Amino acid sequence: MEKRGLYYKLSFSFLFLTSILGNAYRSYIYDNNINDYGLADMHTNIGAVITASFLFMGYVQYKKYRDELKVILEVVFGFIIYEIIQITPLIGVFDWRDIIGTIIGGSITYVIHKLITMRFNLKDNIKRADLRTVKRN
Repeated sequence: MEKRGLYYKLSFSFLFLTSILGNAYRSYIYDNNINDYGLADMHTNIGAVITASFLFMGYVQYKKYRDELKVILEVVFGFIIYEIIQITPLIGVFDWRDIIGTIIGGSITYVIHKLITMRFNLKDNIKRADLRTVKRN
């Protein structure tokens, strides 16, 4: 199975899930006055981080830079910086729960990535190939 294609499929699957389930879940929670500890407000950040992380992980497969953990961390920090910038009143509304949702989304992305890597044996062979050429010389 091609790693890049799998990352793109995951990205678009989570985009679909976030948009469809997000609207239904949030309206259900608000209509029935259910206390879900802010999950109805955080779900968009959780889904967006997962979607963006897998999208960028698929994109960087074209380049030699393939460290997926760095991609996940960069997406998480990007979302956190964006949320902090929203403290200024002209840009948006700052919500600390969105930062928590971003961190949760990054953690979920990391776990999904590790499970997929183990399940489909998708380890990168770049470092092994580089070591072989070094030993031969």
